[in-house]
Amino acid sequence: MLVLDSQEELQVLKKELQSCFPESLKVYGAILNISQENPFHQEVLVDSWPSFRAVIARPQREKASSMTNYFARSCAVFYRDLGAYQQLVKDTDAIDWSQEFLLNGLQDGVYQMSRTLAAAKHFSAKLVSQTRVFVLQKPLNRSATTSMAGSELKFSSLNVTQVTLLNDTWSVGGHEQSLQYLTQLISSFPSSCLLDAGGCPISWVLLDQFGCLTHAYTMPAHRGKGYIQQVIAALAQKLEKIDYPVYGDVLENNTSMKRALQCLGAHFTSCFLFYDLHTPLGLQ
Repeated sequence: MLVLDSQEELQVLKKELQSCFPESLKVYGAILNISQENPFHQEVLVDSWPSFRAVIARPQREKASSMTNYFARSCAVFYRDLGAYQQLVKDTDAIDWSQEFLLNGLQDGVYQMSRTLAAAKHFSAKLVSQTRVFVLQKPLNRSATTSMAGSELKFSSLNVTQVTLLNDTWSVGGHEQSLQYLTQLISSFPSSCLLDAGGCPISWVLLDQFGCLTHAYTMPAHRGKGYIQQVIAALAQKLEKIDYPVYGDVLENNTSMKRALQCLGAHFTSCFLFYDLHTPLGLQ
């Protein structure tokens, strides 16, 4: 096991991961954020170097104990060899098994293997969600977005004073851990929203610590007007300027969001994103 702590090594890994899209997108996004001041205190480790078969993006070990929510303690995995990933987790301290955490992976083996590895560590592995991964192509199809000329609505970025609204409307939110996490996302990464005449967000999208679009949402009274396409397009434009891939995930049964993404020219990949919540058996 080796933690890659030089920019030269990370750039080599980044180039390798580009050839493995979309399965490697989560780890790739973590590397991009590490290179942008690393606000989530992440690091990347491999089973061997320079030839690697498994890679994990995780919180820096010296910082992990002070992270107070399992969202911030998320890890992302990419492997070329499932057995190498199994050995890396089983035989080293690549994963911090002292506290609850989320595991992200875009390969089927991550979910199946996580259950086996968790059981050996006296943890449970609960599948929080399984979502389809999409990628927005460059250049973005903006012809599907409606003009805002003459409207009282205004584009903006989110700020932390609005985090309670975001927490209350997030499908996996509504508690203190999610509130802390959303506050950190808003403070750390680009976001986009539409504000009504009173300055209240009515539609928004954020970016997570793996460079993935998250919590794209429109308030119920304002749906069906193309606002979610507007805010996603606005954030995509920001990300393109800093050379980030624009990708995210969506539930298979969320037909309205899938239609909005199709209008933006999204490519729906064959990959599913698995979110596995790992919890010590004693905490259940």
